[in-house]
Amino acid sequence: MPPRRPAGPVSFPAQLRGETELRGVVERTVFASEDGGFQVVRFRPDGEEALVTLAGSLPGVTPGEPIHARGEWKLHRQHGATFEVESYLPILPESPEMIAAYLGSGLVKGIGPSYAKRIVDHFGAETLDVLDHAPERLAEVSGLGRKRGEAVTKAWQDHRQTHEIMMVLAKYGLSPALARRLFRHYGAEAAGVLKANPYRAGTEVHGVGFATADRIAAGLGIARDAPERIAAALAHVLVQANDDGNTCLARETLLSRAIELLGLEAEAVEKVLDEEVARARRLREIELPDGCRAIFLPGMYLAESGAARLLRSLLDSARPLPVTDLDARLDAFEARYRFTLAAQQRDAIRAALRGGVTVVTGGPGTGKTTLVRALLHVLDGAGVQVALCSPTGRAAQRLAETTHRPASTIHRLLKFNAQLRRFTHGPDNPLPHQLLIADESSMLDVPLAYHLLGALRAGTAVVFVGDADQLPSVGPGNVLHDLIASGRPQVVRLNVIFRQASRSAIIVNSHRINEGHMPDFSPPEGGETDFFFVERDNPQAVQQALVEMVGTRIPRRFGFDPVTDVQVLTPMRRGELGTNELNRVLQEALNPDRTRGAAGGAPFAVGDKVIQNSNNYDLEVFNGDVGRVVSTSVESMTFRVVFGNRPVEYRWDETDQLTLAYAVTIHKSQGSEYPAVVVLLHTQHYVMLRRNLLYTAVTRGKKLVVLIGNKRALRLAVEQDAGDERLSALGQWLVRPPGEGRLAGV
Repeated sequence: MPPRRPAGPVSFPAQLRGETELRGVVERTVFASEDGGFQVVRFRPDGEEALVTLAGSLPGVTPGEPIHARGEWKLHRQHGATFEVESYLPILPESPEMIAAYLGSGLVKGIGPSYAKRIVDHFGAETLDVLDHAPERLAEVSGLGRKRGEAVTKAWQDHRQTHEIMMVLAKYGLSPALARRLFRHYGAEAAGVLKANPYRAGTEVHGVGFATADRIAAGLGIARDAPERIAAALAHVLVQANDDGNTCLARETLLSRAIELLGLEAEAVEKVLDEEVARARRLREIELPDGCRAIFLPGMYLAESGAARLLRSLLDSARPLPVTDLDARLDAFEARYRFTLAAQQRDAIRAALRGGVTVVTGGPGTGKTTLVRALLHVLDGAGVQVALCSPTGRAAQRLAETTHRPASTIHRLLKFNAQLRRFTHGPDNPLPHQLLIADESSMLDVPLAYHLLGALRAGTAVVFVGDADQLPSVGPGNVLHDLIASGRPQVVRLNVIFRQASRSAIIVNSHRINEGHMPDFSPPEGGETDFFFVERDNPQAVQQALVEMVGTRIPRRFGFDPVTDVQVLTPMRRGELGTNELNRVLQEALNPDRTRGAAGGAPFAVGDKVIQNSNNYDLEVFNGDVGRVVSTSVESMTFRVVFGNRPVEYRWDETDQLTLAYAVTIHKSQGSEYPAVVVLLHTQHYVMLRRNLLYTAVTRGKKLVVLIGNKRALRLAVEQDAGDERLSALGQWLVRPPGEGRLAGV
């Protein structure tokens, strides 16, 4: 659905046309971008009956909240006459009506609209003064009760303290959302931390970053060549490199990027780098076996060198699994399931039974799942304890369904202890299993691999199963690729497509794409295809075709639910065909009855499809988990999301962990499988178009794949077979341990 344009002539509110500052109350949210950086809200200025539209950087603002906004009036192509916000501050309301709306909006936990009305009806314009200075008077309010009154008093005091600290933090140019995040992390000490060393917040609080810390530091008079500024920039560049998938950076690369970021001479930056390396506290310099002088953050060095050490130990302590009459057991499996194993599959099973570390890789339809089932079958009755796991919840669920055995995410297998903030299973409390099978291992990053391997006993057999041609992990490292490239584990490549799989155009075209050939969209003789291409060149036409395909055509023809069964995938987050905009369009089409304003500021509407963006060990929800919002509560300021069959309750201030998931990036879809996927490919996505990106997207579809976009973008994606190189050391260290190279700064 293309963006709507205002109908007819649009005029600015005459009485507000020249204003550059507005005070009033946010009534409802019209649109919020995926990252929360841009919002469009309907706003009631003080003394005005009519609502106006505000748009801009309004992160964290919620309906019912009074704000003081600065900006200017502009004509927006979609929203018409709009006050474009440059900055804003939360303010306290003054009139009884505004106070009631404020307290009942959900901003103050435990006070919903009904209790807010009772309190304000009793105290009127003096309500906030009573809450501040005489909260015991809440006992005068009929029906409130002592316990409720005490809860309201505490909630108000917490809110008041947060508000006051946010006002202080706003002086540093922080958005209210970022100020709230700092307050959650540091409490009442937030302002003091910023004043003492803003770069500390830049490394310790997600979302602050170097640029924000640097702006605050400049305002505090910290010199541009101050050692703490240079050290923070070096760490920031490495964190960015980790976010891009690298575990480390070459010394020259780190220096050049830091020099560009800081705007300083090379000599000053190199001096601080050498000092940081000498301390070996914040940076580690290691000469890799290939001669590269690599710089690591300490935690990443520990994880990657540790993973290499643990893998070598498992390889050196390999113990065969106790299985006799293997051929007879495999024959029995074939007879029971009326399936003939390929020679490669039998080879992989023999390799796994020899113990040590085995890698099984292959594309769709080559029998990876059948191989795992056969391996489990031959181990039945052998007294071998087996753990089945995968990096994501969806992949673990699929593994359990296909093998008919218990399977879990790696995080749940290791059992995170929320109180101790670490995994229960580790070197001091290893897992009891003799065999571990890790599915979807292309998604396994270095830190998670380190924790998993560290929880295994000596002699445990490990089988990594995955498709090495898919995108590498979202997190740092390239574990599956490095394992194969090292030549140390036993590696079995499955490349024979089974006959029943070859009937699927999805599987046939997946292999065509992986081999660098354009997909074939012609339907098979006497049958229907499960692979389609809808050609659209104009981005708005792509949006329109997408809404029609997901909302109408696919459900009508194939019977799939447009929200639970169909997943829209796109290469990027930004732009007309990125997840931010597509989620707005699809939410409007697929959840039209949402009552965002009436929900009292709830961050999501009931029925919304959402995805977790970070690991939350306390809630046991992990990056990439997809769920549906089933309820919201204004009074408790919580909302409930169901992941699979498991309900999870979030506070409203935890909203930044979730985003809408009607459309997700292809990277986010790794390890998941959906009945139907709709993939957008357009030249707008030029910088992201790669063969393994398209291959990963197509292989997410189980029964139906629809590509929408232009042929040029499709051809670019198929032909481009480079661009995902990562700097990591795991493969080198499997061959030659880091202790055999030169370690600097140790």
